[in-house]
Amino acid sequence: MRATARVDRTLCRGTGLCEVMDSRLFSLSDDGTALARPLGPGHDPEALLEQLQDIADCCPTGAITITTTDEE
Repeated sequence: MRATARVDRTLCRGTGLCEVMDSRLFSLSDDGTALARPLGPGHDPEALLEQLQDIADCCPTGAITITTTDEE
């Protein structure tokens, strides 16, 4: 399974909560909006999905969406 995070930059208000929750997964761009950071191999997919979903659920504007695929 593979999880992918996407940030809708039109919804993002740059609160930085996602980066505070996990700076390995998110950072703020120069314009102050969130960017999803790619992770290399070697991460537990279930734990990663759970962490991404927690962050998306906490996003105050709902700008983060998570999709999954069955590919590794």
